[in-house]
Amino acid sequence: MRKKGLLLVVALLAIMTILPAAGSQEKSTKPLRFIDVSPSPTRQEYFTTTFAKFKQETGLDVVYESVPWDDAANKLTVLGASNQLPDVMTTWAGWLGQFTEAGWVEPLNSYIGNSADEYAKTVTQLVWKAEKELYGNIYTIPDGMMVKGVFVRKDWAKEVGLNLDPTKGWTYAEYFDAVYKLTDPSKNRYGTSFRGSRGAFDPLFVYLESFNGGSAYAADGSTLMADQEAIDAYKKWNGLYLDGTAPKDAINWGFVEMVGNFTGGLTGTLINDSEVAATCLENMKPEQWMVMPMPKSDKDGKIYNTVNSPYAYSIASSSKNKANAWKLIEFLTRPDNNIEYCKLTGLIPIKTAVGNDPFYGPNGPYAAFVQQLNDPAMVVPVAFGPFNFTDMHQGMMHEEMQKYLLGKQSAKVSLANVVYELEKRMKAYLAENPGSAVEQPKGLF
Repeated sequence: MRKKGLLLVVALLAIMTILPAAGSQEKSTKPLRFIDVSPSPTRQEYFTTTFAKFKQETGLDVVYESVPWDDAANKLTVLGASNQLPDVMTTWAGWLGQFTEAGWVEPLNSYIGNSADEYAKTVTQLVWKAEKELYGNIYTIPDGMMVKGVFVRKDWAKEVGLNLDPTKGWTYAEYFDAVYKLTDPSKNRYGTSFRGSRGAFDPLFVYLESFNGGSAYAADGSTLMADQEAIDAYKKWNGLYLDGTAPKDAINWGFVEMVGNFTGGLTGTLINDSEVAATCLENMKPEQWMVMPMPKSDKDGKIYNTVNSPYAYSIASSSKNKANAWKLIEFLTRPDNNIEYCKLTGLIPIKTAVGNDPFYGPNGPYAAFVQQLNDPAMVVPVAFGPFNFTDMHQGMMHEEMQKYLLGKQSAKVSLANVVYELEKRMKAYLAENPGSAVEQPKGLF
């Protein structure tokens, strides 16, 4: 008995010795993990420099991680499923259906609190309003805002007699006409950087919505994109490729190829986000390029344009350092840091306290984008839906387009395969979430 008692005392002493150490480890601050899903030398340099400033001001360490965009969705899915997501991650709006459904991201409502007034209307009335409608809470802080425009070879347009005025804008009919006029295979010039690979359905979806007031679904979740008008519009859009206004290999083009072939002198127009302006500024002469607003609908004269952030900051629900993770997001989006980041990446700042920086003024490179944000005629159409559509975006959407472009399937069937799958998921979402409703188009005015 005496021996057992002695062993018990020794064991208790050992436990008492260990417990304070464990407690002190819990109180000590672990480095925050941050992952960038669209790495580049410029972005990495910005983040590492900013994280060093963050440490100087707060004493908190941040470990920078990255994953290439093409692998990002799969990587974050694996990390989420294994409860290993970093404290702060850059996310894309299209992933929120999956991430919120799985409970991988933390609601940010309480963190934002009374600071909502510090953010631009594009954030509060568009991004956050949509997130609340779709997912019930706010889950992201945008890294910057972007709105689409049409990048045009200014010198080519002048040669073929196109009189383009960004302040007056243009219609889709005028846009299509310009693309055909800019096409001259004998000079190795093609009118458009057509996107045929992943993401190809994004601008097409907006074009189809321009015939429905910015909507994609009826109140019961039924698709609005299966009638003859939608099929004709589908053919019109894809006719840009079939009629030869883009090179044959454009069927496999994604973001990199589209931008590279515009700045490299192969294509005359490029529909893309304001972030591309930074690439144009770096690689082209001022007399070579300009930006037109997105075309107005030929049906109702409205400008249907997506306004979002390329990426946004989210906190993993599995994070053990949520308070410090929020401190990092606050630091990254502080006006001085945010405007520096936006200039580097071609975005529009998210905070109102950025001053009247000429870079974003009427004579600056972002004039056409800012102009649209202040145009009462601009409407933000609805997204694909609140449900998880990552798998469709990674494959089915552009694969169905490619079948039509390659003559393997009719336009009606290719379009129907996509929109009826979206309809199926929308109706399932409405049924599984009583009280939910189909998202409505939004404007700032």
